[in-house]
Amino acid sequence: MEHKEFLDTFVHPGAAYRGKPFWSWNGELRGEELVRQVDVMKEMGLGGYFMHSRAGLITEYLGEDWFRLINEVADAGEARGMEVWLYDEDRWPSGSAGGKVTVDPQYRMKSLYVFESNPEKFSGFGTDTFSVFVGKVDGIKLYGYKALKDGENPADIIAAQSKLYADKPGTWKVLHFRIIPDQPSSNYNGTTYIDTMSRKAVDRFLELTHEEYARRCGDRIGTTIKGIFTDEPHRGHCLDNCSEQDGVRSCAMCWTDDLFEEFVVRYGYDARPILPELFYRPDGEVVRPIKLNYIDLADNLFLERFAMPINEWCNRHGMIFTGHVLHEDALMNQVVPNGSLMRFYEHMGYPGIDCLTEHNTCYWIVKQLTSAARQLGKKWLLSELYGCTGWQFNLKSHKTVGDWQALFGINLRCQHLSWYTMEGESKRDYPASILHQSPWYHDYDLVESYFARFGFVMSEGKPGCDVLVLNPIESVFCQAYLGWAHWISNASAEVAPYEERYAKLFHYLTDNHIDFDYGEEQMMSDRWRVETDPAGKPVLRIGQAVYRAVVVGNMLTIRPGTLTILHAFMRQGGKVIFAGDAPMYVDAVRSEAPENLRKEGICVPFEEAAIVDAVRAAVGGDPRVTDENGSEVKDVFLQERREFDGGDRAVVLLNTDRKTAKCGLRLYIGGEVPAHLQVWDFETGKRYNADRLVHADGKNTYVAFSMNAAGTLCFVFTDRAEDLPVYATYRTVDTFMPSADQLCFTAQADEQNVCVLDYCRWRWADGEWHAETEALRADRQVRDSVGIEHRGGEMLQPWYAKLHDKKCYGALELAYDFQIDVLPEGEVFLAGERPEFNTYAINGIRLQAGGLNDFWIDDCFKKMPIPAGVLHRGLNTVTVSVDFMRTTNIEALYLVGDFGVRVDGEHDRVLTAPVSRITLGNLADSGRPFYSGCMTYRLTKEMYAGMASDGDRIVLVPDAPFAGCVRVSAGGKTTVLGWDPYEADVTDAVRAGEPIEVTVVGTRRNLFGPLHQIPALDGAYGPGNFTTGGKGWTDAYSLLDSGLHGVTFKVQRKDTL
Repeated sequence: MEHKEFLDTFVHPGAAYRGKPFWSWNGELRGEELVRQVDVMKEMGLGGYFMHSRAGLITEYLGEDWFRLINEVADAGEARGMEVWLYDEDRWPSGSAGGKVTVDPQYRMKSLYVFESNPEKFSGFGTDTFSVFVGKVDGIKLYGYKALKDGENPADIIAAQSKLYADKPGTWKVLHFRIIPDQPSSNYNGTTYIDTMSRKAVDRFLELTHEEYARRCGDRIGTTIKGIFTDEPHRGHCLDNCSEQDGVRSCAMCWTDDLFEEFVVRYGYDARPILPELFYRPDGEVVRPIKLNYIDLADNLFLERFAMPINEWCNRHGMIFTGHVLHEDALMNQVVPNGSLMRFYEHMGYPGIDCLTEHNTCYWIVKQLTSAARQLGKKWLLSELYGCTGWQFNLKSHKTVGDWQALFGINLRCQHLSWYTMEGESKRDYPASILHQSPWYHDYDLVESYFARFGFVMSEGKPGCDVLVLNPIESVFCQAYLGWAHWISNASAEVAPYEERYAKLFHYLTDNHIDFDYGEEQMMSDRWRVETDPAGKPVLRIGQAVYRAVVVGNMLTIRPGTLTILHAFMRQGGKVIFAGDAPMYVDAVRSEAPENLRKEGICVPFEEAAIVDAVRAAVGGDPRVTDENGSEVKDVFLQERREFDGGDRAVVLLNTDRKTAKCGLRLYIGGEVPAHLQVWDFETGKRYNADRLVHADGKNTYVAFSMNAAGTLCFVFTDRAEDLPVYATYRTVDTFMPSADQLCFTAQADEQNVCVLDYCRWRWADGEWHAETEALRADRQVRDSVGIEHRGGEMLQPWYAKLHDKKCYGALELAYDFQIDVLPEGEVFLAGERPEFNTYAINGIRLQAGGLNDFWIDDCFKKMPIPAGVLHRGLNTVTVSVDFMRTTNIEALYLVGDFGVRVDGEHDRVLTAPVSRITLGNLADSGRPFYSGCMTYRLTKEMYAGMASDGDRIVLVPDAPFAGCVRVSAGGKTTVLGWDPYEADVTDAVRAGEPIEVTVVGTRRNLFGPLHQIPALDGAYGPGNFTTGGKGWTDAYSLLDSGLHGVTFKVQRKDTL
């Protein structure tokens, strides 16, 4: 790429570098509305979208209308220069085609179970029996096991074995191994998940999904439609669901029909006679080859029969296979449902990961992906991010969660989630919606342009990475036993140290600014070569990546082929650092070979200082970030790009401290330092001359700088002399905070006020009223009364239910009460769902909906004007009448208009007079507890009179802790403040005495909830947060502070470094 094109791309990055959200197709789809939402995404700065069936879909999945709309929306995206992507499943995990595959039982997932019981409880062989053994069990330890044949009496074997193992602890048990299919689930529309280790099952999935898209979408496949996303496939769980019932302990292992036949072929022995050694610790031994081999085989069958066929199909059709597998956060998280995830990345065009919640700091998730991509030569790396973050998740959080992922190489951001509709259960499908339903959607281009530039920079040049760290994943494989995990979380005391050291080693290196890649042993096995670099020094090549040093640490077992690689590298003078003990096993068999090799390498204890010193001695000590005293600043992460824009060097820095700015930092770059330093600003696309930041410290050159809380900086070192503005930094010399009693504002809201009606009574036909309860609790009570499942993220899909359950369970009536102290002036309307099915009335007067596009916030909330004279002071009641079916939704209603709202007691809603003048503080104190739109505060010159204004600039800093973002309009310019330092330059306006408008852009948290969860803030948000109980529930409203809480003016002067 030529220099000019390179710079133009940085300033105006195209669709490829912009986010492509999961676009949740979750209702009754209309082409007109879908195309309108494409335009909204374009306005938001997004580069495309993944068309994703989600909970609530009414249009039949893979039906005629589905494909017609896919094509219509694909054409709309292409016309707007956006990337269009498919998604391969109805909800997730991928593979069952919404249950269409697993309607046929032969394709269903099955598991190999052990049922451990006392001999007298053993009921004999059955049709699902795989094998039976008798053994002496002491917890997870097993002694003297022996196979039991059909017809044999367990007591006879026990009698014979007891004398031999009399000195061993435990109790004699029957171990009954059975093949059991998964139970049908609503999540798969009444069927089950697919056997992803079965090629014929996967071929059926391809036939019903991919081939149908190819047939129905024609030449759009591989052109207009770029690729397809797979979501959370897995090969079945591994010994994590241990349970006990009536004295019988059971646990399951992933399985497929020909697994044991394949086992013999690949490992040269039959696992069936020693099957108990997979589930237990024979003679108390932690490690056995069968454990390693079985999990390794299951992993490879999953790759060969799921990942590879899908990737090959995509390659044949010009499509890109992307997505992510199930769970990456820790070693055990990977092993239980999949094995080694790095292996899967080879078989994806754009490999990806899933990073859930706001405060996930499992940085190695991305590092594993980046490592594989560097070795495989893959440029585009996807992350599904922002899932489970909640309505209060603001633009700062969007930046903070995305920053570290972008730093480590993510350049394809798949935001979770953009809803087509909020109808019914869809509004609780892991909010917030990153689309028009969020008030900040007009401002979202700030986020997208920032990350597009960030991703572009991190995609160019070559990584400054010289270190390979062996991935210890197989050291977990070899320790498997029943109950070693609770679901996917580690429960093994022996595995725990490996998890801890895995995280520690990451931080030992990264915190000290040493970049590294992980080496996955199977992937290394046929990609390695020892070479010499241009200086004649040995390097280890793994595919397209080269390394000058290898770190071996935290490994219990190692492959013989890996020992060969290390030995060959060391023989040529390569640096291999053994941190801590050498592996004790080779392919899970005790061996002295690793220890013998360790003695020939560089041996250090598994301690931070020792490892860092050894690595730096091997590959060099820079770049690094220190404070003014020379101490490493460990919460500033760093990545280097060499050969950037031709021959430059880029160093990108991230302050991982979300709350504290960093001052007095020094970046030591090392090597021959180019003549000039530039700062490239991801937020604005501007570039600056930063030569003034470069200083000498004896023989060393460093850059002096500071960073905002959660801030990023991009330094580019270049020999190009360019005429650029000078990079300016400022220090605050004076502050001014108008007192609260000075600040009283005319309320300028961009939306009308709202009162949530989320408590109701219910009855069947003319029966007795049930006591008032929260609407979702009422929905569950109604469903319980007729014996149908509760709604939730895993309920039967409406498209499926309407085909198979059209039963009307009766005429249902709901009543929502509220009080009025002061009658509203002007029009008031009720916002509710599906007025074509539900009959709405207030105080006995029926309401009528407006036109199809006459909606409030989301097109599911139809506006129904309340006729004049219907409302009255005192008690008012909204009634909803409906013929109740499985697909009926009992939901909150919303009164919208110009009024105030007061909550009496726990949840009695009262309409009051509107508050026209507001002050600083929570909007609930101004009659707006549920208000979620934008509120503008107009500061006049009297409010900031007396402030010194003799600095180089004056900035305004708003305090709006739960705002989506803040807009500051001054001097004819509007600045969107999305994150730290939250400073808007208002110099000209202040000096001219002009008004300044501060607009607090809300979030929908206090409107759409969860409204009754305590504590109000949680680590993750999904459907369950809206239906909590016990100590997690309050009948009162659990709201967050909203509005503007303070304003600070800062007088600043330029630094003169």
